[in-house]
Amino acid sequence: MEQYPFFSIIIPTKNEESVIGNCLSSLKRLNYPKDRFEIIISDGLSSDNTVKIAEDYGAIIIRNEKQTVAPGRNAGFLNSRGDLIAFSDADCVMDENWLNNSLKYFKDNNIGGIGGPNFAPKNESSFGKAVRFLLSIGSFLSFSFYVTDSKKVKEAKSIPGCNAIYKRAALEKVIPTDESLLTCDDTDMNYHLGYKGYKLLYVPDVIVWHYRRDNPKKLWKQIYRFAVGRLQLSRKHKKALNSIHIISGFILPIGFLLAIILFFLNPVYLLFLTYSILAFLTFIFILSLIKERSVKVSLYVIPALIISVTAWSIGFIRELFFPIKEVSGK
Repeated sequence: MEQYPFFSIIIPTKNEESVIGNCLSSLKRLNYPKDRFEIIISDGLSSDNTVKIAEDYGAIIIRNEKQTVAPGRNAGFLNSRGDLIAFSDADCVMDENWLNNSLKYFKDNNIGGIGGPNFAPKNESSFGKAVRFLLSIGSFLSFSFYVTDSKKVKEAKSIPGCNAIYKRAALEKVIPTDESLLTCDDTDMNYHLGYKGYKLLYVPDVIVWHYRRDNPKKLWKQIYRFAVGRLQLSRKHKKALNSIHIISGFILPIGFLLAIILFFLNPVYLLFLTYSILAFLTFIFILSLIKERSVKVSLYVIPALIISVTAWSIGFIRELFFPIKEVSGK
C-alpha cells in the first residue's frame, strides 16, 4: 500500500444544511494530503441549501433519487475512486487524524474494515447528551459498538456507518447493498463482509464527534426507523435480532396487557408495578446524573427514554404485522 493511499469519503445527505458545513469544514482540516482524498455527497433530493453548501466546499455531488441511506452509499461507492472508502454522516465532525490513524490497521490483509468511537461534541445540546447516554446503555446491553468509549482494539461483527472505513477490494464483493432496508444497511453490509472472510475491527484512535438528535420529534423518527430496519434485517440474518431488541419491541403490548391483568387480579399488584417502574426511572435518572454531571441533561433522560421505548415498540410491531413494502426518506 502506498504511503498515502487515496480515500473516498462518502456522506449520504438529505436536508442537512444546519450541520453539513461543520462536517465539511472538519474534512478540510484533515491531517492528510488534500490531493489524496475526495469528498462525495450522495444527496437525497434535498430541498434546502445542503447541495449548495457542499458545492462551496468542493465536494462531488451525486444525486440519490431513492433518498434513503443505502442507495446513497451505493451510488457514492460506484462513483468513487478511492483505494479506501470512508463512510460517515453529515452530523459528524472528524478528528484531524481520522484518515491518517486508520492506515496502520489495513496492513493486515484479513481486515476488511475498521470503525472507531463517535464521541459527543462539546457543544452538543442537553437533549442530545441525554440521547447519547441512553444509546450508550443500549449498546452495552446489546453488545454493540454503536456507542462506546473503549480504549482497546476489538474484533467486531459490525461497525457503525457514521465512522467506518473499508478496503475498496472488500466492498466490491458486497456492494451494492440491499436498498429495500429502511435502516441497518450498514449492518447488513458488515455481515456480508464477515461471510466473505473479512474481519472488522473497532479501533479507539479513528475518531468522529457525532451530534445526536436534538429534539423529541427527530428522536422519535430515528428510533422508529431503527426498529423497522432491525426487524427487516432479522429476516435476512437471524443473529441481527437479540433479546433486547425483542423485549423492547413487545414492551408496549405486554405492559398494557399486564396492567389490565393485574388490575383485575388485585389493584395493589398494579400499584406495585407502577412503583417498580418509577423506581427504575429514578435509578436511570440518578445514573445519568452521576455520568453526565448535569441536572439539565438528566431531566431530559426520562422523556428521551420514554420516547425511545415507545417509538421502538411501535415501529417493531408495525413492521412485524404490516411490513413496509417501499422505503423512502432519510
